[in-house]
Amino acid sequence: MREISVRDRNIAFLIFGVLLASYLLTYTGLIDSSDGLSMFATTESMVRRGELDSNQLLWMGLQQGSFGPNGDLYSRKGIGMALLAYPLVRLAQSWQALGLVQAALLLNPLLTAWTGALLYRMGRRLDWRLVTAAATALIFGLATMAWPYTQGFFSDPVCGWALFAALYTLVAHQQTGRKRYLLAGGAAWGIAYLARTINLVTLPIFLLGLWAVLRERDNARDLPVANLQTFFQRHWRPIVTFLTPVVLAGLVSLWWNWARFGSLWDSGYVESESFSGSWLAGLFGLTIGPARGLLWYNPILLLGVVGAAWFWREIRWLLGVVAALTVVYLLVYSKWYMWHGGYSWGPRFLVPLVPLLALLVGPAWEQIVRRRAWGWAGLGGALLLLALSVAVQVLGLVVPFSLVQEWLAENYTPLFAPETFLQPALSPLFLQWDFLHPEQIHLAWYRGRQVDWSALLATIASALLGLVLLARSLRGAHEMGVREPPRTNWLYGLFLCVVAVALLVRYGDKLTDTEQFALARRIAQAEQIGDGILMLQPEQTQQFANVYHGWLPTYGLAPAGTLGDDARTWLDRIMRAHARLWVVPDETAPESSGWERALRTDHFLLQETRLPDSDGARLALYASANSVSLVESGLGTVFGDPELAEQGINAENGWIRLNGYALNPESTPGGAILLALRWQSIQAVTNDYQVFVHLLDAYDEKIAQRDGQPVQWMRPTSSWQPGEEIIDHYGLLLPNDIPTGEYTIAVGLYNPVTGQRLPISAGPGDYAIELGPILVNRG
Repeated sequence: MREISVRDRNIAFLIFGVLLASYLLTYTGLIDSSDGLSMFATTESMVRRGELDSNQLLWMGLQQGSFGPNGDLYSRKGIGMALLAYPLVRLAQSWQALGLVQAALLLNPLLTAWTGALLYRMGRRLDWRLVTAAATALIFGLATMAWPYTQGFFSDPVCGWALFAALYTLVAHQQTGRKRYLLAGGAAWGIAYLARTINLVTLPIFLLGLWAVLRERDNARDLPVANLQTFFQRHWRPIVTFLTPVVLAGLVSLWWNWARFGSLWDSGYVESESFSGSWLAGLFGLTIGPARGLLWYNPILLLGVVGAAWFWREIRWLLGVVAALTVVYLLVYSKWYMWHGGYSWGPRFLVPLVPLLALLVGPAWEQIVRRRAWGWAGLGGALLLLALSVAVQVLGLVVPFSLVQEWLAENYTPLFAPETFLQPALSPLFLQWDFLHPEQIHLAWYRGRQVDWSALLATIASALLGLVLLARSLRGAHEMGVREPPRTNWLYGLFLCVVAVALLVRYGDKLTDTEQFALARRIAQAEQIGDGILMLQPEQTQQFANVYHGWLPTYGLAPAGTLGDDARTWLDRIMRAHARLWVVPDETAPESSGWERALRTDHFLLQETRLPDSDGARLALYASANSVSLVESGLGTVFGDPELAEQGINAENGWIRLNGYALNPESTPGGAILLALRWQSIQAVTNDYQVFVHLLDAYDEKIAQRDGQPVQWMRPTSSWQPGEEIIDHYGLLLPNDIPTGEYTIAVGLYNPVTGQRLPISAGPGDYAIELGPILVNRG
């Protein structure tokens, strides 16, 4: 065993760079799972508002979240992903050129590349050759399912990085005795636990590993187990150092439960999510099953069987930890009701084991490939396994795995039918080929049969440059006694950062739905404190979140022609919580939307915009009826036949009576005037008369107006029945530069065909009634 040299650090950095560049080459910019959307929604809420809910995904219901005591929806996932992604998303929120989702999707590429660098460092600490350690790291990064999982926002790669980092620190402490490694190891384990609480079952294994390390440092391998008290007294400092961040992570986890669900012990998981599966079925499926078998998705890991013999001879406790973690993971997830991981590529739940198992490949690679101990046949077999492994990963990278899953769901019922995991012909490894068409490729630099050559060449150049520098380092181009990283490494790191940021900026423009971009920008420019957003396009959830750089809470709900009780409850709650509500509707017309019918009937439409250069994309802004206190006034003004204007309009010959109104007597520049009109039909009319509402200044100049059929076109006057009363809401959005002073509102009815206004009972020649005054001041 050996200490890490500066040269080793340089090579580890270059491995990180090569892997990261490769992952940028296969970057998609899209979250590919409901799990990922749930964890991103939590991150987004933390960044925008300092809150923890995932109300952006209310349309999912209980699929990924549960409702807390306050009624908000919370993700059932751990807080670890949100904490790690927070800096990336916060940066994107502050830098308008970056997309929030696209920035978050850098997390797994960064941590997986880091895992590769740690694998190299582990190999060097185990005194492997430079080339062997580097090959092991690259095999992990490019020939296992670690690569496809860099495309998404699953927490499994994070757990793999954290668990392997914790194991690495134990080896580092064994060699150096430095307690800082144990502190880092405890923190790494804590991150794995916060990302997935199931990792709690691995804590005893790591504690046993720490015990083995401390015994070996004391050369006390034969210390009786019964003498643990003496052992702890001798080593309490390193033990406490490791456990301190572990305990802190436990406290954070308990707080996370309490903050979401009001109980330290409630993690939100529903009763159906349980360890109720068949152990045998799960074990078979996760290991050699045709649909999700670990060995089919990572053939190169078969070499680990050979490599394990080296670990048995040289560092048995490390092999024991890897074996124990593997067994525990297999036993735990085989029993989980959804052992296969749902919509995913390969055995998703075993992704954290991949770096641990890849470590076992190192000695086998040295023996079979470098030393050719098994002759040409062994070399050919190892290279064949490598080629197969790379091919499997490329297959999973190029087109979305969801295509196969959706096809299986359509053709085999129920969802995740057992035969889909048992029949080789239904394995994604075969079915994926059927979807391998140019129009299905989802790489960020290739969309719609169009190649973004700038992005493609930049990522290829980054990877090739890193490989060249890595090859030079491995050949000994740098002196062994070098005391600082060569300048080329610093320049390469800078180049890689520039490429990564440039790609995010470019993809933020190229990969964004233009309508969502326009909607998000319009809201961000005009939003006010106290506003909210109602998003009625579930399929555009991440597109909108990616480009919206405002600070408002978003409520994601499904469009509905008629609101059920739950939807009505949510709408009432939203309108009580927010003075104004921005609505991003689907293509449904307002009068056909249950959401907008309720908003237009019970609240006030302030603004409705149809975006230019779009397929009818629409944005509406509503003011809550609860946002201000309206002062009611009675009137009794009657509107009637224009031919009777000279003799006078009254209750006997009139058509429609304005019984009263309510409005807010004060407002501010940029604020709103809310007006509720209480109409009553005196006798039926055949024409559809329209209402005009004009805001007038002291000189009777029109400042703002609303014209249209009553109740936002949903109650034309021809549908009114004698004696029926209709409440008609109007909202006027005041300009930001409106002068302060007193204003009035003119209200009347007119024939939209002829333009003729209906006379009123106030007197001959009167065709409108003025309401007010309304005081506009600076507040």
